[in-house]
Amino acid sequence: MKQFFKFTFASCLGCLISGVLLIFFLIGIIGSAIPSGNTASVEIKDNSVLRIELNRPVYDREVTDISVLGGIVNGEINSPIGLTEFIVVLKKAKTDKNIRSVLLDLSSLQTYGWATVEEMRQALLDFKKSGKKVYAYGDVLTQSSYYLATAADEIYLNPAGMLTVMGLGAEVIYYKDLFSKFDVDVDLIRPKNNSYKSAGESYVNNKMSSENREQIKTYLNSIWSYVSNNIVKARGLDLEQFNSNVSSLEYFLPKDALRLGMIDGLNFKTDVEEIVSSKVRKQFGIGDKTKVNFVKYAKYRESIMDIFKPAKENIAIVYAYGGVNQGKGSDLTIGSETIVKAIREAVENKSVKAIVFRVNSPGGDAVASELITNEIIKAKKIKPVIVSMGDVAASAGYEMSSNASKIMASPVTITGSIGVFGVLPNFARTLKNNLGITFDTVKTHDNSIALSLTTPTSETARLMMQNNVENFYDNFLTRVATGRNLSKTFVDSIARGRVWSGTDAERIGLIDEFGGIEKAITTAALAGNLKSYGLVAYPKAKDLATQIIESFSGETDMKLFTRQLGKPYSFFLELKDICQMQGVQARMPYLIRF
Repeated sequence: MKQFFKFTFASCLGCLISGVLLIFFLIGIIGSAIPSGNTASVEIKDNSVLRIELNRPVYDREVTDISVLGGIVNGEINSPIGLTEFIVVLKKAKTDKNIRSVLLDLSSLQTYGWATVEEMRQALLDFKKSGKKVYAYGDVLTQSSYYLATAADEIYLNPAGMLTVMGLGAEVIYYKDLFSKFDVDVDLIRPKNNSYKSAGESYVNNKMSSENREQIKTYLNSIWSYVSNNIVKARGLDLEQFNSNVSSLEYFLPKDALRLGMIDGLNFKTDVEEIVSSKVRKQFGIGDKTKVNFVKYAKYRESIMDIFKPAKENIAIVYAYGGVNQGKGSDLTIGSETIVKAIREAVENKSVKAIVFRVNSPGGDAVASELITNEIIKAKKIKPVIVSMGDVAASAGYEMSSNASKIMASPVTITGSIGVFGVLPNFARTLKNNLGITFDTVKTHDNSIALSLTTPTSETARLMMQNNVENFYDNFLTRVATGRNLSKTFVDSIARGRVWSGTDAERIGLIDEFGGIEKAITTAALAGNLKSYGLVAYPKAKDLATQIIESFSGETDMKLFTRQLGKPYSFFLELKDICQMQGVQARMPYLIRF
């Protein structure tokens, strides 16, 4: 027995030591892969072209997600690009005498909405005001990557590639028949007039309601109108003919895209580099023997000091990205506890004179939304709070924005969805019929287990939930009416769960003006009477070392699987959501896939 305990203890100790060594080993690898931040060691040579390879996710700010561990190549981490930093990088390149032009590699642009692409496009157009050129290339140009490419002076496509400009579409997934096959019962509870709040319909229907179809068609047409007008303006095309060609997929083949003026050349990547080098030499009068250097975005970014550098007076940017939940969040999810703390820290920081609240969220838990909204209301009484909406700021994402000093969004932002719902799933039948599991109960009162996942919903419980969602909706209307200085009756007329594009949201008073995060920062500076200022970011982003340590304690999701699972992972998350929903929800009606 002594020998047994001895070997057992030795094995456990060995595992512990191995685990600790593994952590330090991984941190060492990461430390060698992450830029040191010593800008003095980064040399940008003369006659350089800034090559921006958009083959990684683009978020609102730079975050180091643990899933990038699968992307370490030759000691370099394929980290996500931050939109805020992307704008700063292009502004620096605009005045940098060593940077002659920009080359975009758009073969696998990874963004999650049109507003991000629009802000990146505006940054490129601003860069061109310097007189420097922008060139774009793609092996395959998707619709969003092509839209970004239209900011370029010239667009090149792989001769064996394709141009997938096909118009906008939204797919809505329905689970009713799946649940029926597995004997799962679902009750959808929503306010009586919330016919546009169609999130829960995915669980009880197998096709779109007429209201849902109407709202999707309206905001898709609005977004496409904005995007298509910018495309034809940039390419010198006729709008009517352009839309006709889109409908018939005339642009799909590279040769047709070239013939119809959508691109400027059919070339492979290495050929494009030679073409760009030649054009740079010609534009700047450089000798044919002078080398044109191509500097990667990551390296050029390393040459720039951290943009979040406090000064005597500052603007705080509070980033709220992802679904809304109670408790702590992460860099890519909104936790009420984390965001409330961030807002309070920004308010209590005496050097912070104004706050930009960057919201990029489809919504989520209604209670969590209330906590954040209440904190914004309190913050606004002390300092100006300017909301900058990203790709989507809907439902709970809109509520937490509604009481800011000013709301700014892109014409292609998706917002609104002012409404709530509740879902009551019942797994009793599936457990009995498929697994032979049954339940018996003992109660002190009639409705002691009314919200159990294995008990049919009683009429009393259903009435209670109905009253609950009606109360939440009324509170939502009050929040918006007060924050936007609108009548409650009017807000109700444009609410009822309806989703709006940024263009329509501005028309009906849900936002104040158009603009991205850069304009929001400028607006905050004016509101805070700041002529010079630094930027501070909240909440503090977690580095990879911290995430690795947390992952060993089970605090980090297994994000490495998302890349392998791809699109089915989003379906899994939707199924997971219905099982984890607690209380009233304020969410977008569906996942939007363009």
